[in-house]
Formats: sequence, C-alpha cells, structure tokens
Amino acid sequence: MSDYKTILRQCQKRDRRAQLEFYMLFYKGVYNSAYRILGNPQEAEEVMQETFLKVFDRIEDYDGEVSNMERILKRIAINHAIDLCRKRKIQFISLEDNICVTTEENNEDETEMQLQLIADKLKQLPEGYRLVLNLHLIEGLKYEEIAQMMQLTPSTVRSQFARARNKLIGLIKTPSPHEQFIK
Repeated sequence: MSDYKTILRQCQKRDRRAQLEFYMLFYKGVYNSAYRILGNPQEAEEVMQETFLKVFDRIEDYDGEVSNMERILKRIAINHAIDLCRKRKIQFISLEDNICVTTEENNEDETEMQLQLIADKLKQLPEGYRLVLNLHLIEGLKYEEIAQMMQLTPSTVRSQFARARNKLIGLIKTPSPHEQFIK
C-alpha cells in the first residue's frame, strides 16, 4: 500500500494498517510544526497525536493530493499548538508604531554549527516571539493568517515579528560565556 490514494481509501474504511502508513507519511512534518511552536517535545507529540486522531475521526471528508493533506494536517497541528500557547497566557504587546528592522546580508556558506547556534538562540526567545517567527518564517504563513489564528491584529503580529527578529539578531550577536570559551 504505497500509493497515497489507496492508503486514504483504506483509512476511510478504518483499516489500522493503512492508518499506520498514513501516519508514517506525515508524522515528521506535523511533529516539527508543533515542536517549532511549542518548543517542548512532549507537548509537540501530544499535539501531533491529537491532530491524527482528529483527522482519522473525519477521514471520509478528505480527498485530494498528498500536498493538500500535508497542509491540512500542519494547519490543524498549528491551530492546536496555538491553543496550548493561549492557555499558557502568552502576552503580545500591541504596537502601532512603525518599527525599523535592519537587514544584514545572508552568508551563503552557513555551517552546521551556525545553524545550531541559531536554533539554540531561537529557543531562548520568549514564547510569543518564537511562535510568531516560526509561523511566519518557517511555516510560511502571512501576517494576516497569523493574526486571525491568534486573534490579534495584523499590526500586532508585524510588530511582534519585528521585535522577535531584532531580539534574535541581538542574541546571535551576543555570544554566551560558553560560546566565548569555544572561540
């Protein structure tokens, strides 16, 4: 059962083996989307499992291509992760001011260590900042989509993104004592 359409039809018949194959097709992307938002492996796994349960409950409503299903699964996971964040009472500051964001040239020769440094610095950001950065940069959502999902204004999302980006740049430019020791 390697064909997606066949797997989907079998899932609609509640075939457990097909459900496992369906899960294996999509679990990594769903988990990664949830993890980038939540920053907690256990919560990300819980969101991933809830996402699949929700889809399997209504699997007969779905058809179409693999890319559409992947998009649907990730959107469900993102929404669920945002709901968990809301329960944590993440505070977003509404700023109507225009924030100047500076850009720096991106060096094409990024090393694995530099990427790991960025990932580590992302984890140091406040949860709200990390959430907006992940949704916009990694998940590719527009400010308006993020605003709607998070029940914020687009200007608040833009300001949070700009502040998060500036904070991340500051963290990257300021090495921790451990990083200074390595150099």
